[in-house]
Amino acid sequence: MNRRRLILATALALPAMPALAQSSSGLLNLFAGTGAGANAFVERVTIASNFEIDSSRTLLEKSTHPQIRDYANRMIADHTAILAELRALPDAATRQPAALDERAQEKLIRLRSFEGDELNRWYVQMQVDGHKETVEIFEAYAANGEVPRLKEFAQRHLPSMRAHLAAAEALQAPRPPQ
Repeated sequence: MNRRRLILATALALPAMPALAQSSSGLLNLFAGTGAGANAFVERVTIASNFEIDSSRTLLEKSTHPQIRDYANRMIADHTAILAELRALPDAATRQPAALDERAQEKLIRLRSFEGDELNRWYVQMQVDGHKETVEIFEAYAANGEVPRLKEFAQRHLPSMRAHLAAAEALQAPRPPQ
């Protein structure tokens, strides 16, 4: 990676660090209470799923790596289904944001600036980081959610979010030379 891109990537990543460092206990507090927790859960799941879909489409446009392309196709299918199910829940339909938040938009712009192996590495790292956060969100709401249908949704989809994280981490693992 050239020096300019490294500086740009570092500068863009710094504002996101506090959010990435948020602990599960912080999420538990966020999802406790009256109504705000359900709103926050739906918003975060919607933004995360839309980011997974958009970043995976970007990857598919530019990458030829077969395993990473398979993973991207799985993310599009799974997160599209999650969003459709979430939209069908009366407790969530009106709470879904229409667009990515600024942080997700910046990450998507950054991803689009890469090519080849650099694109693959950044995509996989974004998937690992994003799914770690998503697993925490689902765990917190599955444990402390106040709206029964949303809590059941979180409990039902938590295993697939963990599987997405494990699959992304496996893509990071070094491969023996072929």
